[in-house]
Amino acid sequence: MPKINRGTTIKLSIRLSTIARQKIESAAKNLGISLAGVILFELTKLLKNPPSLSEIAEIENRITLERKHFVLTVNETLMEKVNNLAEDYDQKKNVLIGYIVSNHFDKYGDPEDDKDIEPKKIMVQVNESLKKKMMEYSEKHFIPLNAIVTYSILQGPYEGLPTYDDEETVQFFTNVPAYIGELVKEGAVEHNIREHFYTSLCIYKQVMMPGGRFIE
Repeated sequence: MPKINRGTTIKLSIRLSTIARQKIESAAKNLGISLAGVILFELTKLLKNPPSLSEIAEIENRITLERKHFVLTVNETLMEKVNNLAEDYDQKKNVLIGYIVSNHFDKYGDPEDDKDIEPKKIMVQVNESLKKKMMEYSEKHFIPLNAIVTYSILQGPYEGLPTYDDEETVQFFTNVPAYIGELVKEGAVEHNIREHFYTSLCIYKQVMMPGGRFIE
């Protein structure tokens, strides 16, 4: 796994609802990443279009936050967004972000319990420019590479042929839940292609194509 450049980091404490915490734990097992990784994965998207002040008031009436805090390590850019939002809404950031995150995860369905979530190491081979974009997103938003790989595989492959500016490819190994590895095998057989090419098509769809989850 390539080393991620985290830059300057800051601690952010938030309060979660009990249901949200439980669903975050389930999602973390399902994706093979940490609880903090799951929260940051969604928080990055949520802060682009946060709930209005009236929506926060509605969430506050509906959701009860635990007194215990969950501590995240975030970068300066995300912390600035959090501070600005808390100032605009005149609320404590630990509570405000707790409501936003808890509201999002309270609506999550429960993952299937029969999935094999034991860690499995897979080889990822992608074009160098695709890898660069993965690294940029990972470093900017504190999203681990294996989360990008896992999420992309779950969404399926790009159905066309990818185009790149160069022909250089790079390889790296990462851990994913075992059921994700099986999805790669099944998808590769279905499309009559090699497993690493199937994986790269999935990542290309989410990182390089309009509408992809990891497009800035």
